[in-house]
Amino acid sequence: MKTLLTNAVIFSLFLCLPRLTFSQTIQLGALSTFQAYTGAGAVTNSGTFKGDVGTSIGVLSGFDVTSDFIGTAFNSDSVTNQARIDILRVYIHLNNIFVTYPGTHAPIFGNGETITAGVYSAAGAGSLAGQLTLDGGGDTNAVFIIKFQGAFTAGVGSEIITTKGTRAANIFWIAEGAISIGANSKIQGSLFSHPGAISLGTNVDLKGKMLATQGAITIANGNVVAGPSSDITIPVECTGKFTPAPAVDVLGTAGDFTLFTSSGAVANTSSSGIVGNVGTNGGAVTGLLSSTHVGSSVPSAAIMAQAAKDLDTGYSKLVKIAVTDSGHAAAFGSGDTMDAGVYYIGGAGSLSGTITLDANNTPDAVFIFRFNGAFTATAQSRVIFINGTRRCNVFWISEGASSLGAFAYMKGTVLANKGANNIGAGGFIEGRMLSTGGAIGLSTAVIYDDPLCFPPLNAPLPIDLSSFTAKIQDEHVQIDWITATEINQNYFNVERSGSSDGVNFTSISQIDGAGNSSQTLSYSAIDVAPLSGVSYYRLKQTDYDGGISYSNIKSVEFNITNDFIFEIYPNPFSSETVFHSSENLEAASLLVYNSYGRIVKELKNITGQSFVMQREGLSSGLYYTKLLQDDKIVGTNKLVITD
Repeated sequence: MKTLLTNAVIFSLFLCLPRLTFSQTIQLGALSTFQAYTGAGAVTNSGTFKGDVGTSIGVLSGFDVTSDFIGTAFNSDSVTNQARIDILRVYIHLNNIFVTYPGTHAPIFGNGETITAGVYSAAGAGSLAGQLTLDGGGDTNAVFIIKFQGAFTAGVGSEIITTKGTRAANIFWIAEGAISIGANSKIQGSLFSHPGAISLGTNVDLKGKMLATQGAITIANGNVVAGPSSDITIPVECTGKFTPAPAVDVLGTAGDFTLFTSSGAVANTSSSGIVGNVGTNGGAVTGLLSSTHVGSSVPSAAIMAQAAKDLDTGYSKLVKIAVTDSGHAAAFGSGDTMDAGVYYIGGAGSLSGTITLDANNTPDAVFIFRFNGAFTATAQSRVIFINGTRRCNVFWISEGASSLGAFAYMKGTVLANKGANNIGAGGFIEGRMLSTGGAIGLSTAVIYDDPLCFPPLNAPLPIDLSSFTAKIQDEHVQIDWITATEINQNYFNVERSGSSDGVNFTSISQIDGAGNSSQTLSYSAIDVAPLSGVSYYRLKQTDYDGGISYSNIKSVEFNITNDFIFEIYPNPFSSETVFHSSENLEAASLLVYNSYGRIVKELKNITGQSFVMQREGLSSGLYYTKLLQDDKIVGTNKLVITD
């Protein structure tokens, strides 16, 4: 599915919803036209440069009419904002491709050798010297991915030779650090740094892109940077989102978070990539501005309080699941292949090396690893799924701290009970990090609760959106949209962001779609409790196979000018709550709306400065309220009901 517009596309996603695994090819999205892009850093050009260039944070120089530059320069705009998300998406999928040569090749490539197609991985810095031939074996879709868990350096006069079908579009050089190409080199393939600077010496001929999640990019005198002109055909399997097995579908609202602690700080200390919501019920969230974050980091206090409660409940249910194996050594890994089950260690435990979890083609296969002490995953540990294992059914639970080493590759939910939860530099988690009471820390790591699947190539748009508007009307915001056609359309979400840059969105209304229609259809929704100041609105559409696309973003300024105070306590509540106002009310009315904008409860003839509302059959969830005096809105607020 293609996006409607590439415009600051941020997702608020859940981990396990019904969706199938399907094959895709890597797509660059907003990066497609870029020859050089960095998430944060300057880009300097002194050579010949053909293609677009951009930075989300930094200065561009040498890309003007007086330079040898053919393309468009983008700097800190909606295009580079989308590019910052797409580079994270591409990095996730490049890392998920199975490594065919794990540590079997020396970190030095070249010196006249020839290598065949595959994915190569070196456990540290690496280099290229002299000539290296990439032999595609006659396959024009042959893939060459060379990964270094450190910097990558190509010596002076290095040369990549492609033969027997090998195309530059399917070649990636990936470094966990800086990339430096020596003078007079001829390089084919894209240079991908996560994170680190990329620099080309003088007279380098690069047939490929220069992509950095963070770091300066330098193109020296005599460089020629262009291409590749053909499409990428690197296949990936995108395991979307699934329904958890009933036994472990216990996290409630805590499952909506990728990083969450009931009490403690959530701190990122360098450039990381995070897909999913981040929150703490007792601490600060810091360091996200230096990273790419796809999701929300500003949930309400009520939501976080509920998540903390749900996490405690979920933990209690998980540890009550019957143990099936208590005789395993405290150390897992070393090439183990494990069947589904609940594994219990009576003290601290660890993961070292590689462990394979085999679901034996059972969708609800559950893997729980419980440690009655701390849990440690050593550097470069790796979890592999086979035969249908699903991350939403895998848990690593420690009674105390969980610590994941540098370049650990984890899958599943890492849950520390009353302890800190940390992952080292270069760590990679397909799942979540949760704590019932302890700090969460990460640095130059990637963690995601959704892999951000690529849209199928040449797929029809699910809807033809003729218009989308948001405007103030009668003390609320009216949102309207019109579709000319709909294909496989399930439902719409109207999403709102109160942030100054329109980044973090939450749904305020859900409307069913028409399925398949060739007629012009009109839809509308209202924001019954608008935020004061500038808010941003967008339309998220979801089709029946789980694909998602977004409209452009509309801004609305709604000013609340009076000093009237309208508060609710307790909130959240389960049976009754009390509304408080700063002024005496006379014959006032309270309207309660559900998330679809429908009135579900009304109280009339309210007097005084406080009044009680009974739950009276309302289901748990989020509601919006309006207080009216003399047919005018004098206050609005959110209401959360719990079981």
